[in-house]
Amino acid sequence: MDAAGSYTLDEFNERMSKIEGIDPRVKSYLYNIGYHRWPRVHATVNRTWTMTSNITESLNAVTKEASELPIFDLLEYMRTLLERWTKEKLLKAKGYFHIPWVRALTDHIHTVIDGVKWYIVCLESKKCSCDQFQLDELPCLHALAALRHRNETYENYFSPYYTRESLLRTYEIPVNPLPDKSEWNVPQHISDEVVNPPTGEKRQPGRPQKERYKTYDELKSKKYKVSCDNCGGEGHNKKSCKNAPKKK
Repeated sequence: MDAAGSYTLDEFNERMSKIEGIDPRVKSYLYNIGYHRWPRVHATVNRTWTMTSNITESLNAVTKEASELPIFDLLEYMRTLLERWTKEKLLKAKGYFHIPWVRALTDHIHTVIDGVKWYIVCLESKKCSCDQFQLDELPCLHALAALRHRNETYENYFSPYYTRESLLRTYEIPVNPLPDKSEWNVPQHISDEVVNPPTGEKRQPGRPQKERYKTYDELKSKKYKVSCDNCGGEGHNKKSCKNAPKKK
């Protein structure tokens, strides 16, 4: 959600107003969670560069079919998947770290023009009026422009968390393999325990949903279009389809 990634209060308040216009209950719900818990601008600690659910999306996509497996086979499938991903990411991390662009502008406390807006950058305090520099602890576009003007490199202006060494440490903890099931040393009280399905919840009719529900932003996005299972058209679903054959 755009509101979560806001760097300034003006941006955040504008986006929350849009949410309130869609459904005031959603704004109340987000307020009750506590603004310090989720939006970047209200965070009590500095967050990382991006907030994303990509790892969840990736796991959901590749485990869709595996979700039908028994619990042990499902967990082993996910363990081996993470083992492979960790190895691939480690190899990729060894050859990666690059900031692609800068813009040369003025001197010491810098005025940076970005499009039609002006920003003030102070390299000494590592701050920019766009707030991205100090919140991400990573030089923003405007800070990079100032550094370029001074012919100075950016290594001393970002958090250690963004270094190549930190990136490598992320993947240095291995996902350990398991021995054969016959060699497991399982305590007797665990072996004797019988795990029953949950009680008190009535299963809903129809097939269980495997895909996650799309967010409002995704539904309105050009990348995601609702399509009809009845006629194949876009912009409507099967229930609202007007092309369905009439019953005789």
